[in-house]
Amino acid sequence: MTGADTPRADLFWELAGLITHIPGLAHPRPLRRSAEAFTERFGPLESERPSGIPREDLYATLRECDRYPEGLRFYLDTLGSGRTGTLAWAAVEQMYLRLYPERLLTPGERDELRTLLGARAPGTRLGPLALPFLPFLPFLPFLPPVDGDTDGPEALEGLLDALEDTLVPADEAHPLLSFVEAVAVTQQPLLEAELRAWSDKVAHHIGCPQEALQRVRAREAAHVGRPFAPSRLLVEIVAHPAAPDVYHLRGWLLATREGPSSLLADCRVTSRGALEETVAALHESVLERLGELSAGLRVEFLLPRPLLWLDVDQFPVRPAGSVARPIGADHTVLVRSRDRFHKRYWWPALHRRLAWLRSNPDGGFEAPAVRYVAPDGVPAPYELLTELRDGETPFCFVLLEPPPWDGDLAADPVYVLLEVGIPAIVALRRRGHHAEAGPQLWKVLAGRLDALPDRVRHLRGVGPSGYGSAVTLDLHRHVTLVWDSQDGLEGAEAALGHPRTGGGHHDRGVDRPA
Repeated sequence: MTGADTPRADLFWELAGLITHIPGLAHPRPLRRSAEAFTERFGPLESERPSGIPREDLYATLRECDRYPEGLRFYLDTLGSGRTGTLAWAAVEQMYLRLYPERLLTPGERDELRTLLGARAPGTRLGPLALPFLPFLPFLPFLPPVDGDTDGPEALEGLLDALEDTLVPADEAHPLLSFVEAVAVTQQPLLEAELRAWSDKVAHHIGCPQEALQRVRAREAAHVGRPFAPSRLLVEIVAHPAAPDVYHLRGWLLATREGPSSLLADCRVTSRGALEETVAALHESVLERLGELSAGLRVEFLLPRPLLWLDVDQFPVRPAGSVARPIGADHTVLVRSRDRFHKRYWWPALHRRLAWLRSNPDGGFEAPAVRYVAPDGVPAPYELLTELRDGETPFCFVLLEPPPWDGDLAADPVYVLLEVGIPAIVALRRRGHHAEAGPQLWKVLAGRLDALPDRVRHLRGVGPSGYGSAVTLDLHRHVTLVWDSQDGLEGAEAALGHPRTGGGHHDRGVDRPA
């Protein structure tokens, strides 16, 4: 096998040898007809006087044709007319590809990638990052060693050549794109975004499905412990007013920025204990299904108004082989209002306040964005409606003692907060200690509003030891975060709908992974 660095003259000599060994092509007549067609298209060939040795004469002709743009391609197409289906001519085409290898990238795309890789952080070694995407490397000894120095221009060019030519596994992204994504997750945010923008552009150009590219991004981000698009487990829980201890539960795994796609659980349970056990089994099945992509899993509970303060973040889970802990200690746990989801005419008010947050990305956990409400300071529903219906702020209400549910929606101020589009409601489920709770909540939740879910997760995860006097309040055990954002459940009505009603206990349980 001739190496990648074989001089072009040797490749032309091999090409001439392959052609002269094809029956019929060593005769002067087909060679003369091809030369005449070439002359008519490009101009006369100026080869030296024939030597009488077919291979040497053909070698000279091929070199002369190569002086013209697309000349060699035209000559071979003319000479090979009628022979393109033979194995002998296939060898000729393979040799032509050695002379003119097909390029995956345009020159501009390759130059841009070279520039981006040149701006990578010091110490980023491209060789080890590329190794998983070059499965046939041990059989390609002419490539530069990818586990060595790839900082030099020649080594980088060889590495990109190898990645461009690597076979693409079925239903996978091109290995070159996978390599770029593996580099991206090791870089600072600006360069990471630029590399991903390059991948998006090239994926479209080479016909790589966006879904395949997203899978690569999720996988490579998981490898470095930085989930690119965390998965979401959605759990809907409802209870009938006449039977408050009978719950209907459904669970879905959500793709990023999409509605529910796969129903994992659909069952009825008849006690609080059974409800917790079902959620724990659903959680374990999702971890098994996602594997390494479970990093950053977010758990969202879709609850109706009567269950809005249900302490779902404290439901115990026990990942296989580990100790039991509240689900909110491991994951960001959010409550979404089932009432708001099903009342689409409430959505414009929600979107108006979310638009304010987008235009104020540095908005802080302070007035006018946030309003603290003491237990005896909750306004009457109509007063709230009149005050808030047309505003962009506040964005968040903090209820130091959430109003109880008495079954009367018309007298419920929380229902008004949902109707007028308040995206975030922080409620302290524990009653009493209000004087201490306000400063403590401010201390642990202050910061950017859009990062509020992460701070609540951190509060639940570190427990009382991380917040001094919060030990006496146990805030980490008693905080509900009702949260709606642009990654909500819009468009999921068909999948969610309303839970089934009626008799019988033949409900679908938790789907466990095979």
